[in-house]
Amino acid sequence: MRAERYVYAIVGHDMRLPPDLTGFGDGQLLMVTWRELAAVTSPLAVGALRRTAEDVLHHNAVVERLQQSGRALPVRFGTIVPDDDAVVQALAVRHAELIGDLARLGDKVELGLIVLWDHLPSTEGHREDDLPPRRADSGDEPGPGTRYLRGRLAASRRDTAVREAARGIVQEVDGALGSRVLERCVSIAPTARIAIRAAFLVEPARFNACQHAIDEVRRRRPDLRFLVSGPWSPYSFVSRDAAVERSALGDSLHDISRWLTLPKTDG
Repeated sequence: MRAERYVYAIVGHDMRLPPDLTGFGDGQLLMVTWRELAAVTSPLAVGALRRTAEDVLHHNAVVERLQQSGRALPVRFGTIVPDDDAVVQALAVRHAELIGDLARLGDKVELGLIVLWDHLPSTEGHREDDLPPRRADSGDEPGPGTRYLRGRLAASRRDTAVREAARGIVQEVDGALGSRVLERCVSIAPTARIAIRAAFLVEPARFNACQHAIDEVRRRRPDLRFLVSGPWSPYSFVSRDAAVERSALGDSLHDISRWLTLPKTDG
């Protein structure tokens, strides 16, 4: 059966692979090099990858072990290329960008944070209606166009209130984390249940301090639920070029961690 190449991480060409570390199906890890970079790969039979939580965890475990051996840049889960030539081509196309990312991220870790509402913020303080009120003596019910506009206006105000509250949470978390964080990626109110979804790039030695800082915010905000995950390899901070975003080299950690940390939404 023809074998493709599964890609785990980008490393320096002189890294020594852990001798006991294997890929999917106990496949041997191999380094495909181009100049001073190498992609850590393993052979994988066509169609053999299962997109399960167990496979996600195995992918991340391989990346973490590589980071323990030296600087390593994580590649998104599920990255499969046809052969070594395709790996080399990918390294060549993004060589300068990958060199920069490896230096910037190779020894850092990522802290994941999801904050959920217990109850959605109210729209108190926002006027209910900017449309002219119906005259009490007119006897006319609002027409469908007016009802539609009123509904759109109410929905807009609810969305504004939620986003304002979510931005306030971001400010609280940022204030607590302070200079411990090197970079951050934050999504404001990405769903009705989630207030913020964030990733923070930190030095490994500061990860626990960041957790404690978030715990301080958690104690001040019993109206919210805080879900902290990590330390992960810094998937969310790998540079992505729009032209090759779907190819071999880099995507957000949330494609991985959401399977493991995000609770089901109600209703």
